[in-house]
Amino acid sequence: MNAYLKTLRQQHWDTRALQERRAILLGLSIALPLLCYFLLWQPAHVAVGKLHTRLPQLRMQSEQIRQAVKQVEELRHRPRLAVMDAQAVKTAIEESATRHPLFTELATVTAQEPNGARITLTAVSFEKWLIWLRELQTSQHLRVDSIAITQLADPGMVAIRATLTNGDTP
Repeated sequence: MNAYLKTLRQQHWDTRALQERRAILLGLSIALPLLCYFLLWQPAHVAVGKLHTRLPQLRMQSEQIRQAVKQVEELRHRPRLAVMDAQAVKTAIEESATRHPLFTELATVTAQEPNGARITLTAVSFEKWLIWLRELQTSQHLRVDSIAITQLADPGMVAIRATLTNGDTP
């Protein structure tokens, strides 16, 4: 390899005039720092600036992902609720309505397979409905699958048609 470089130097460098060699060296001494600046330092400097602005965003996303993983682990270890059949859901709704002063407003309760019930309330205070619904959610683990609320002429009074379900069915 040294011999090859020696022959190249003898063929191309040593054959040039002294003034030409000085001009080439002067050109290289100017071009080499410029090339280093534009090809190495300047792109790195711009990338560092971009990283300084992007790093807080990435840290925030990382923290959100950690929180999501934590929630997934909590949900994975939470016990699954027992699923009631449609008749048990209907009975639970009726018993809860008798404990609350809503049994007279409860027009119909119809069991709906596999684990739901359709209810109709003719005229009920919206506040009482919300309190009762919250009690059904916490004590019986029922959730509203579908609902239609109609405002009545009396202030705060509504008519409600809803389907309540229990369990993990979609």
